[in-house]
Amino acid sequence: MPQNFKKSTTRSRSATLEGTRLNKFLSNAGLCSRREADQFIAMGLVKVNAKVVTEMGFRVQRSDRVHYDDQLVNSSPPVYLLLNKPKGFVATTQGGQIKKSVQELIRSTHSLEKIPPIGDMGRTVTGLLLMTNDDKLRQKMADPKSRFPTLYQVILEQNVQIADLDALAKGIRIREKVYKVKSAAYIQGGSKKEIGIEAANLSPGLLKKILEQRSLKAVTMDRVLLAGLTKKDLPRGRWRSLTDKEIQFLKMIS
Repeated sequence: MPQNFKKSTTRSRSATLEGTRLNKFLSNAGLCSRREADQFIAMGLVKVNAKVVTEMGFRVQRSDRVHYDDQLVNSSPPVYLLLNKPKGFVATTQGGQIKKSVQELIRSTHSLEKIPPIGDMGRTVTGLLLMTNDDKLRQKMADPKSRFPTLYQVILEQNVQIADLDALAKGIRIREKVYKVKSAAYIQGGSKKEIGIEAANLSPGLLKKILEQRSLKAVTMDRVLLAGLTKKDLPRGRWRSLTDKEIQFLKMIS
């Protein structure tokens, strides 16, 4: 009996040593140094699974949800990517198994963690797409009140009339809300089926609905500007990490 009890105790002690120390977890997430993390923990600013933890040396398990100052903390440093999405791939914030997801385009480097997109883009839509595991930035940019610029080049099935361009700028009512674009114009050197649309925080899905209100059907839709970011030196299907300056600019967007 004593021997069995001793083995059981050893297993229990081993189990408590699994996981990652809470201060290291916060430091790995890029939130602060370990010393600063100890201070935050002592001040009661850190919660694990909705409970305040002030114990030094507390270990976080993979399934635990950690919050600092009521903000969810990612288990790894934040990643910020800009992808020039090609046709045929889909970006969705709904999760689940998707055939030809944009995740496949970044998997070679970011295979250990899924980096979700900010907003949805259907298979026929191409162009700029931001991807990040920074939940705070994702929520900020998903907020309809955020006013970051977007620019689309759209090719439609039929010619677009001047009256259509004027209507887009004046506002299109969808149910109870009126949606306006900053500008809508023919693309220089193109046909009357090709237009450029500039707006603030306009998703591809909403733009399609706006066009449908004028009986305009988009054949192709390419997002060429997104929150000050362009496709310069970024071929279709390729991605790059954002610079520190670009990240700071995104976080300053109101």
